[in-house]
Amino acid sequence: MSHEPATIATLRQALDEVIRDSRFRHRKQASALEVAEHLLAQAARGERDLERLKASAFQKLIANERRLPSEAA
Repeated sequence: MSHEPATIATLRQALDEVIRDSRFRHRKQASALEVAEHLLAQAARGERDLERLKASAFQKLIANERRLPSEAA
């Protein structure tokens, strides 16, 4: 899929901001690649807003964390 330069810049900024955020760094089960793939999927659906892209990525991180089995068992 091909994206406009402005969309690519927004996706890059979203990825950079998400992986620099402590909410990402404290979740060891998610990789930067997974976040990038999620952001690309959101762009493929038409999302272009930086804040909504980031919020979606964090929601995915939290959802993935809830699906993992408890390590405290």
